[in-house]
Amino acid sequence: MSRRSAMFMRASRSTDAALPLRGYFLSVGGALLCLLWVTSWVLPAQLPSRFAEPDPARPPIRIHSDVKGPERVVIDTNQSPPTLSDKEIFVAHTALAGD
Repeated sequence: MSRRSAMFMRASRSTDAALPLRGYFLSVGGALLCLLWVTSWVLPAQLPSRFAEPDPARPPIRIHSDVKGPERVVIDTNQSPPTLSDKEIFVAHTALAGD
């Protein structure tokens, strides 16, 4: 058996092994889809739930909290960043050197 024929047999074997699995999923998936269509056609429609419509005797529940969240932070990126003067840089540098 030549090398070329062995490679051809391996390649054809791998595609043949994948096709039955694809056929299985197509046939089972198609059967389940048909079963869903048949059951929706045969069985009656579901009755609406008693909770689907609002009950006028019960007031709607509204939840309110007294706790306020933090204020909104607005960051303006259109302005240039502030620059430090030489005095501020020197003060910061001497503070670190004292530790």
